[in-house]
Amino acid sequence: MSIKNLLAIGFIFAGFSVGWMILGVVNTIRTEDQTHVLLKRVQNAYGGPLRITPPQIYYEVTKEKKGMVGGFDTVSSYQQKEFIDPSRSNIDIDLKLERRKVGNLWFPVFLALYQGEYEYDIESVPEKYRNHPLFLLPGLSSSESLYRSIEMKINDVEVQPLSKLVARTPMELAAQASLTGKVKVEFRYETTGTDYMLYVLAGQQQSPPKADRDDIRPSGELAQVDRLTRLDNFSANLRADFEQYDFPNRTIPPTKREKHDQTNQFEWHLDKTVTGKNIGIIVPKEMSPGDIAARISFFAPVSLLFFVVVMVIYGILSRRELHPMHYFFLAATFLSFHLVFAYSADHISKYAAFSIATLVSCLLTFSYLTRVNDWKHAAISTLLQLLYLVVFSLSFFYRSPTGLGITGLIVTIISVITLFVLMQLTSKIKWEATLEWNVAKQT
Repeated sequence: MSIKNLLAIGFIFAGFSVGWMILGVVNTIRTEDQTHVLLKRVQNAYGGPLRITPPQIYYEVTKEKKGMVGGFDTVSSYQQKEFIDPSRSNIDIDLKLERRKVGNLWFPVFLALYQGEYEYDIESVPEKYRNHPLFLLPGLSSSESLYRSIEMKINDVEVQPLSKLVARTPMELAAQASLTGKVKVEFRYETTGTDYMLYVLAGQQQSPPKADRDDIRPSGELAQVDRLTRLDNFSANLRADFEQYDFPNRTIPPTKREKHDQTNQFEWHLDKTVTGKNIGIIVPKEMSPGDIAARISFFAPVSLLFFVVVMVIYGILSRRELHPMHYFFLAATFLSFHLVFAYSADHISKYAAFSIATLVSCLLTFSYLTRVNDWKHAAISTLLQLLYLVVFSLSFFYRSPTGLGITGLIVTIISVITLFVLMQLTSKIKWEATLEWNVAKQT
């Protein structure tokens, strides 16, 4: 193999690499555009990320705020909510994955069954506020979600009608003076969500209004700010029927994890704990054909580089060297694989599209090299294409149980094996004599 031919092959390799970069960018843009449009359609039907908010009991106290308006000292009063943290919580959540395919994209939709039992200690309220009425916020805070089979009981008495549970509408319980001991609240419902589930532990409290008139909201509502929540006798059980998962940022890790078949069970047991964090889990996403096509396209130069290097060495060993134009057409068969997969996966299963792309690419290679040399040379070359193109590309479909990709591991193993085989086969070659043979052959 002369230096001139090697440079020509390198030029062909660089040109096809640019083409794959362009194809990868096109696939990425197509996928992002479709995701933005179709995600809204899915969320309209199943809701967005699910936020489960527990019932909140509070009482209101009158407070004053001093300020300056027009150069004069002013004193304004406002009502502030003082929340009562539960003295005992027992939460049970079941998540069932129900992915939905829209177009050529898969979206992580899930069904959630939530059940919660809470106790609130009335005696924890300061004595001077014991004559204030209690209010309860049910916690149905999302107008985008569809809640089914809703049941709420307060001290074992079912709340009727359900219109009382409308989101953010407080329910007046009774004057605290008429209540003794504890208030027990039981709450359950079914709903759906996408992407992730978050159980809101950190409560909210009202911030005092500012004196500046521009800060007054037309609705008269006060701004909400996060507050620390005390957890006493807190127990939460979460069951998810999917293997891969992750946890959102700033959430409390589970105190116990168990796995039964394909179901993961997480438990949180906390007592005498103060936190500003929540509990949650991220539902795994199914890799869409567009994402896979883009990643395979960006990785294609690596596959072609392995193939070309091995083919050059194989040509030297077998005295069947190929012309740079032969490598041009072989590189084109690689490109045909990516084109067929990228544009057929929009209409059929990604596995069917991958199989068709593999068949087309390998058939082109085998039929071409059969005419160039013979069927044995063509068969070996096709097997190399299956290894460096198909196996490398297929690795993008799978992930380890922890959610990590396996492509890097597959490439590492195959590259080490390839290096070992090439070193053994070329260890006896006299490279100077080989180059002299090529020069003599060309003259």
